[in-house]
Amino acid sequence: MSEQLNRRQLLRGLLGSAASLALAPPLFAQIGPAAGIITLRSNENPYGPSPKALKAAAEALRKGAYYPGSIRRDLLNVIAEKNRLSAENMLLSSGSNEGLQAAMVAYGKKGKVLLPELTYSDHLGYAQRMGVELVRVPLNDDMSIDLDGMAAAVDDSISMVYICNPNNPTGMALDGDKLRDFCKTVSRKAVVLIDEAYNELTDDPEYTSMVDLVRAGENVLVMRTFSKIFGMAGLRVGYGMGRPDIATLVGGHVMAWGNGVGMTAAYHSYRDEEFIAFSRDKILQGRKMVVETFRRNGIEPLPSQANFVYADIGRDATVFQKQMETRHIEIRGAFQDFTNFSRVSMGRIEDLEVFDRVFTEVFNS
Repeated sequence: MSEQLNRRQLLRGLLGSAASLALAPPLFAQIGPAAGIITLRSNENPYGPSPKALKAAAEALRKGAYYPGSIRRDLLNVIAEKNRLSAENMLLSSGSNEGLQAAMVAYGKKGKVLLPELTYSDHLGYAQRMGVELVRVPLNDDMSIDLDGMAAAVDDSISMVYICNPNNPTGMALDGDKLRDFCKTVSRKAVVLIDEAYNELTDDPEYTSMVDLVRAGENVLVMRTFSKIFGMAGLRVGYGMGRPDIATLVGGHVMAWGNGVGMTAAYHSYRDEEFIAFSRDKILQGRKMVVETFRRNGIEPLPSQANFVYADIGRDATVFQKQMETRHIEIRGAFQDFTNFSRVSMGRIEDLEVFDRVFTEVFNS
């Protein structure tokens, strides 16, 4: 009798669960753009994750009841090996954003953080709420980061200098050797945090990267993410590379534990050279298409080495953003006081073909 009762309870539970699922919104309506919407606003890569990562993540999900095991170590080791570093140089975070926040808080306790006037900012609000004081340096007239102005602004009150290269939202990359010289000089006074979220998309990733300074033991921390070229924005995996004392300090301020599914996908993505090459090719192809769309409409965009293009469209970018939304295309509106500049992220090639037509129609209406 007891066994029959337990079976009835189990059956009711299964039926209840099925009913709950039937009432829940469809899965694909909860994640990613809604049906019929083209989203070109958040610098995502719709071609990822890699097929190998998806297969491995599915297997990892079956073991989701357990805390991650050696995958964290394996992931950091494979990254360290590729960058000719050791495990002691590495830290892991929930997307690079958490690593950036951790670095800001860790060094913000010691002084102010110096950064360009217009740059990536999602981590800055958190830092300020944690009591970190920010000092901003205006961009050059051509919208590039003013390295000379930033170097001149470093005094005893500055504990950290933040550079996003390529910069977001401009997409412009600093010359590798000029940035390298800047880091060597400035890092004598303050740690230099280089955000390389888009490094793999630059013309020469190795030249543009400051990882060689980490290998040389300089006072430099490099942060990267799996959200861009690897197409894993929703899986939240990022990593940092720095001198062991820097990596330990910043890693100690990271709050979240890495999730096993995300780390497993990251591990297999990082080793999937075929997908990385495919992803880069698609993004660069898309970038060229967006540049051509702007130019056909009399707009000269800033030179981008990221997975987005930033341009002065000669009108209120937020108003234009809303006009594009009525045509089911999402782009970014104004950033800060740069009200006429619009940012367009890369999407699938077929989506960018639609963007080209709709942008032209809306811009000239």
